[in-house]
Amino acid sequence: MGDSLGSWLRHARESQHIDLEDVVRTLRIRRQYLQALEIGDYETLPGSIQARGFLRNYVRFLGLSVEDALARYDAEISGQPLPPRMPQVASPTRGGERTWAPPPPSLEQERVAVRANASGGLVQILGVVLLFFALVAVGSFLWLQFGPDDAAGSTAVPTVALLNGDDVGSLQVTPTPVPQPTPSFPILGDGTVRIRLVPTGHAWISVSADAAVVFQGIAEPQQLVEAVAEEILIVSTGDGGAFRLYVNGTDWGMLGDQAEVVRRAWTPLGETSLEDS
Repeated sequence: MGDSLGSWLRHARESQHIDLEDVVRTLRIRRQYLQALEIGDYETLPGSIQARGFLRNYVRFLGLSVEDALARYDAEISGQPLPPRMPQVASPTRGGERTWAPPPPSLEQERVAVRANASGGLVQILGVVLLFFALVAVGSFLWLQFGPDDAAGSTAVPTVALLNGDDVGSLQVTPTPVPQPTPSFPILGDGTVRIRLVPTGHAWISVSADAAVVFQGIAEPQQLVEAVAEEILIVSTGDGGAFRLYVNGTDWGMLGDQAEVVRRAWTPLGETSLEDS
């Protein structure tokens, strides 16, 4: 790989006589991000995860190798030498001509790579879950052994207050709030993550899957907004209380509070923070 990633992308596009605006309209990726990929200005991109998503969609559009492109990208951002070029095969372009590009990896190969990169994170998640249940078990045991004496054999008596000395009293009982359990994240066997949003009113929302915009605009009440991704799903809205959230078929309650600005993301292994991306 003698040339840079950006030069490789630009040469492939120009050799197929494709205008950058055609790519913008087809992939729905901003022009400034495509230009940043072609000149190697990775600081302009919104984050590493989104950058890899943009790159994956762009090279597929050009008929190039996803594996080759990601190898170039990782080498350039880490400052490491570029790995040797893989054997290439001819792929047709829109003009009927043929240009040489590496054979694209299969979908299963890409999923295996994603699972391998995320295996360490999965082990950490499972460790936290096991620790949580262990603490709950120990806490329950200690409460049963050393709790108040009247906790096991007596029934709580509600407070009774007499009004104006009359014989008729009013019963005042302070209810104890029952904590709602947080659902555990259901991991799908096909290595994807799926969400469904059910609006309860008119509200703006943006949903992107693997850096491609799936829905953006004002959602109508009861209008389903659904998306599926192999790497990351991102949801942004100005009213978290206007959408009920389902992740991988599990009801997660409301997306946020009323009038709350919400920006959340999920990978096939669970919810993730966007601060590090």
